[in-house]
Amino acid sequence: MRGLPSGKVKFGFIGVGRRGLDHIKIASRFKEASLEAVCDVNERRLHEVTSLYGVRAYKSLDEMLEKEKLDVAVISTPTPLHVPQTLKCLESGLDVLLEKPITLNINEANKLLEAVKESDRIVAVGFQLRYSNVVERIKETIDEDTLSMIAGCWYWTIPIINWIRLRSHGGGQIVDQAIHLVDLARFFAGEVESVYAVYTERGRATEEDKALGFDNWASYVVSLKFKNNVIGCIYSTYALYPAIFRTTGDESIKDKATRESSVVLDIICREMLIRYVHPSEARVYRRDRESEIYRLSGDPTANMYRAFIEAVLTRDKGLLRTLYEDSYKTMAVSLAANESATTGKCIRLSTFLSRRSICMSPA
Repeated sequence: MRGLPSGKVKFGFIGVGRRGLDHIKIASRFKEASLEAVCDVNERRLHEVTSLYGVRAYKSLDEMLEKEKLDVAVISTPTPLHVPQTLKCLESGLDVLLEKPITLNINEANKLLEAVKESDRIVAVGFQLRYSNVVERIKETIDEDTLSMIAGCWYWTIPIINWIRLRSHGGGQIVDQAIHLVDLARFFAGEVESVYAVYTERGRATEEDKALGFDNWASYVVSLKFKNNVIGCIYSTYALYPAIFRTTGDESIKDKATRESSVVLDIICREMLIRYVHPSEARVYRRDRESEIYRLSGDPTANMYRAFIEAVLTRDKGLLRTLYEDSYKTMAVSLAANESATTGKCIRLSTFLSRRSICMSPA
């Protein structure tokens, strides 16, 4: 792996919750990254981060942007804050690494796209799986001429982050979490032409779930038609229980298989199945041949940071696989799925992207 260009990139981090802390830890590994400031409304978290990393702390984004001379903002706040905060950072002349999901509103996604196109700044989105060596190998292995179907599942439980439990803030599983599978499907098969989805609240509509602050769809099925006539299906759920995903020393073979298959993406070509088992490996099955296994090496998020830092230092956007100009299309597919589920209609992406609003309430 080649070294990064010389230079320092001054980072400010907006949001220091669970994912924000991950970003800070990874950025701190790079000598080219200078961690300068953090912003959050939670004083306890701010104190913890400043004690560990010696950064300056702010409770106000406006104050941080005014007082600090930064190059980059990393945004890991709740989804409804993403676009307004990114626009402020662009106005202050910063490059931005924005966590997914981008927004719950296609209007906002289009507004940010216009701002990005008018700016000379770099905006990248945190679809880190595109930087996985396993995903790279899958992309190389796919037979584009016979690629027929992509089918993925993301089985999960009630989100541990309280605001994500609310569809009004988190947008539901297809928007918040399984959007990674939507993005991989686009990465492998190209652009989506139309989306049809059905969701249900059954399975998480009990009084116990309500007491836990859960107000969301429980299970999701999304059908995709790509422009090249590949078809796809992504199905996901919040209805399961945490122990399925917990590793224990005495787990049975059956438990291992259940946990292993909680996040899977199948790519089907003529007489070939490529099965991505998130995040650790892919298995390739072909007729009359021994199966192959591609195993994960390295950290995809760290790979994303390496590419992002190099792009910031060189101003070469081509180094990035998750530029906003492309990633907003993944966001549009997930939001179109929500619209389809609430209206009962098949949504054409070209029409959806040109509309001025999105329905987020349950049918």
